[in-house]
Amino acid sequence: MQRLYTMDKTAVRAMIKNPKLAMEFQLTGKLPSVEMSPATPLRNLIDKIPMRMRSSFKGIKLSPELGFNSAMQFHTLSQLHTWLGANQKIVRGKRMAYMSYRKAGFTKRLTIDVLIEHCAIAPFESELNVLPISIQKRPIT
Repeated sequence: MQRLYTMDKTAVRAMIKNPKLAMEFQLTGKLPSVEMSPATPLRNLIDKIPMRMRSSFKGIKLSPELGFNSAMQFHTLSQLHTWLGANQKIVRGKRMAYMSYRKAGFTKRLTIDVLIEHCAIAPFESELNVLPISIQKRPIT
Protein backbone atom coordinates (compact mmCIF):
# COMPACT_ATOMS: atom_id res chain seq x y z
CA MET A 1 0.00 0.00 0.00
CA GLN A 2 1.34 3.40 -0.97
CA ARG A 3 1.45 6.28 1.54
CA LEU A 4 0.07 9.66 0.62
CA TYR A 5 1.87 12.73 1.97
CA THR A 6 0.81 16.33 2.12
CA MET A 7 4.02 18.05 1.13
CA ASP A 8 4.89 21.65 1.61
CA LYS A 9 6.44 22.95 -1.62
CA THR A 10 9.28 24.48 0.41
CA ALA A 11 10.13 21.02 1.81
CA VAL A 12 10.03 19.52 -1.69
CA ARG A 13 12.35 22.22 -3.05
CA ALA A 14 14.74 21.60 -0.15
CA MET A 15 14.82 17.87 -0.94
CA ILE A 16 15.49 18.58 -4.63
CA LYS A 17 18.43 20.83 -3.74
CA ASN A 18 19.77 18.63 -0.93
CA PRO A 19 20.05 14.89 -1.66
CA LYS A 20 20.70 14.18 2.05
CA LEU A 21 17.21 15.48 2.89
CA ALA A 22 15.70 13.40 0.09
CA MET A 23 17.46 10.26 1.32
CA GLU A 24 16.33 10.94 4.89
CA PHE A 25 12.75 11.26 3.63
CA GLN A 26 13.00 7.94 1.76
CA LEU A 27 14.43 6.16 4.78
CA THR A 28 12.23 7.60 7.52
CA GLY A 29 9.20 8.95 5.68
CA LYS A 30 9.57 12.25 7.53
CA LEU A 31 9.55 15.51 5.63
CA PRO A 32 12.11 18.17 6.54
CA SER A 33 10.70 20.58 9.13
CA VAL A 34 9.50 23.88 7.65
CA GLU A 35 8.83 26.98 9.77
CA MET A 36 8.17 30.63 9.15
CA SER A 37 11.22 32.84 9.73
CA PRO A 38 11.28 34.28 13.27
CA ALA A 39 9.77 37.73 13.60
CA THR A 40 11.61 40.73 15.03
CA PRO A 41 10.16 43.90 16.59
CA LEU A 42 11.31 45.82 13.49
CA ARG A 43 9.59 43.43 11.10
CA ASN A 44 6.43 43.56 13.22
CA LEU A 45 6.48 47.36 12.91
CA ILE A 46 7.01 47.23 9.14
CA ASP A 47 4.14 44.74 8.78
CA LYS A 48 1.78 47.43 10.14
CA ILE A 49 2.91 50.04 7.57
CA PRO A 50 0.89 49.88 4.32
CA MET A 51 2.81 48.59 1.27
CA ARG A 52 2.20 51.77 -0.72
CA MET A 53 3.85 53.84 2.02
CA ARG A 54 6.97 51.67 2.43
CA SER A 55 8.73 53.18 -0.59
CA SER A 56 8.51 56.63 1.08
CA PHE A 57 10.97 55.55 3.78
CA LYS A 58 14.46 55.69 2.25
CA GLY A 59 17.98 55.11 3.50
CA ILE A 60 17.09 53.07 6.57
CA LYS A 61 20.17 52.36 8.67
CA LEU A 62 20.11 49.50 11.19
CA SER A 63 21.31 50.09 14.73
CA PRO A 64 21.06 48.60 18.24
CA GLU A 65 17.98 50.82 18.85
CA LEU A 66 16.21 48.81 16.11
CA GLY A 67 17.40 45.50 17.55
CA PHE A 68 20.42 44.80 15.33
CA ASN A 69 24.18 44.80 15.87
CA SER A 70 24.89 46.30 12.48
CA ALA A 71 24.95 49.60 10.63
CA MET A 72 23.75 48.17 7.31
CA GLN A 73 21.71 50.52 5.18
CA PHE A 74 18.71 49.68 2.98
CA HIS A 75 17.36 51.74 0.12
CA THR A 76 13.67 51.32 1.03
CA LEU A 77 11.57 49.85 3.79
CA SER A 78 10.34 47.15 1.37
CA GLN A 79 13.91 46.03 0.76
CA LEU A 80 14.53 45.85 4.51
CA HIS A 81 11.26 43.96 5.04
CA THR A 82 12.34 41.32 2.52
CA TRP A 83 15.79 41.01 4.13
CA LEU A 84 14.08 40.48 7.49
CA GLY A 85 12.51 37.29 6.13
CA ALA A 86 8.95 38.48 5.63
CA ASN A 87 6.71 35.61 4.48
CA GLN A 88 9.72 33.33 4.05
CA LYS A 89 10.00 29.77 5.28
CA ILE A 90 13.04 28.10 6.83
CA VAL A 91 13.83 24.41 6.30
CA ARG A 92 15.38 22.44 9.18
CA GLY A 93 16.35 25.44 11.29
CA LYS A 94 18.52 27.03 8.62
CA ARG A 95 19.60 30.59 9.39
CA MET A 96 18.74 33.66 7.37
CA ALA A 97 21.22 36.55 7.07
CA TYR A 98 19.34 38.87 9.44
CA MET A 99 19.53 36.30 12.25
CA SER A 100 23.30 36.80 12.54
CA TYR A 101 22.89 40.52 13.25
CA ARG A 102 19.85 40.36 15.53
CA LYS A 103 20.35 41.45 19.16
CA ALA A 104 19.52 38.51 21.39
CA GLY A 105 16.67 39.22 23.78
CA PHE A 106 15.59 42.47 22.08
CA THR A 107 11.82 42.67 22.57
CA LYS A 108 11.21 46.43 22.79
CA ARG A 109 8.05 47.53 20.97
CA LEU A 110 9.15 49.93 18.24
CA THR A 111 7.18 52.97 17.09
CA ILE A 112 7.23 54.91 13.86
CA ASP A 113 9.23 57.70 15.57
CA VAL A 114 12.15 55.34 16.26
CA LEU A 115 12.10 54.17 12.64
CA ILE A 116 12.06 57.75 11.30
CA GLU A 117 15.19 58.57 13.34
CA HIS A 118 17.03 55.91 11.31
CA CYS A 119 15.80 57.03 7.88
CA ALA A 120 17.54 59.46 5.53
CA ILE A 121 14.14 60.34 4.00
CA ALA A 122 10.75 59.76 5.63
CA PRO A 123 7.15 60.59 4.67
CA PHE A 124 5.62 63.94 5.69
CA GLU A 125 3.86 64.20 9.03
CA SER A 126 0.47 64.44 7.30
CA GLU A 127 1.08 61.12 5.51
CA LEU A 128 1.94 59.36 8.78
CA ASN A 129 -1.46 60.14 10.31
CA VAL A 130 -3.03 57.28 8.30
CA LEU A 131 -0.90 54.71 10.17
CA PRO A 132 -2.45 52.62 12.96
CA ILE A 133 -2.42 54.40 16.31
CA SER A 134 -0.68 51.39 17.89
CA ILE A 135 2.59 52.25 16.11
CA GLN A 136 2.37 56.02 16.50
CA LYS A 137 3.96 57.63 19.50
CA ARG A 138 3.09 61.17 18.58
CA PRO A 139 -0.44 62.56 18.96
CA ILE A 140 -2.50 62.80 15.78
CA THR A 141 -2.97 66.41 14.66
